Amino acid sequence: DSLPSLRVFGQAALTFIVAEGPTGLYMIDQHAAHERILFDALTENRDGVLRQPLLEPARVELSPEGWQLLEAHPEQVAELGFEVEPFGDRWCLVRTVPIAAGRTVEPEVLIEVVEALCQSRAAEDVVHRALTVVACHAAVRAGQALSMSEMRELVSALERTPNPRTCPHGRPTTIHLSTERLEKEFGRR
Repeated sequence: DSLPSLRVFGQAALTFIVAEGPTGLYMIDQHAAHERILFDALTENRDGVLRQPLLEPARVELSPEGWQLLEAHPEQVAELGFEVEPFGDRWCLVRTVPIAAGRTVEPEVLIEVVEALCQSRAAEDVVHRALTVVACHAAVRAGQALSMSEMRELVSALERTPNPRTCPHGRPTTIHLSTERLEKEFGRR
């Protein structure tokens, strides 16, 4: 279900991009939309996830379950852009982190990635959950001011993504207010 070509004309509450389409207005949740864009890009380029080496490795503490999963499936964590090595009982050193759309993911996101992997059983679900966590942490936030060009770029990328209507968590990225509804609300019909 693709989006029509939209004309961006502003931001509301530093959270929603306001745009006009051929059939009315669109309110776009900037975080959910960016999360969808990043998730789709990460899914498409799983073999080529960009990594950022850290100047100094970051120490991260994992739960016992998370540590067991990390030891059992290091390749899945590495595919997501994290280079990790053991450092004591439950600690590990994170040497690289993934980069999504030019944004570096914080090393502590590894904790959530491992928790997501622990909650998943099916192989595809494991990957989906982990990529969702990475995309969420790399996406622009609600409350973040965006320039007009940043908003246009984000909306243009959302228009091109194969699944523009929801974020990877299932929340809507857009709300459409039809011209007919607007006319009715303003007593024009």
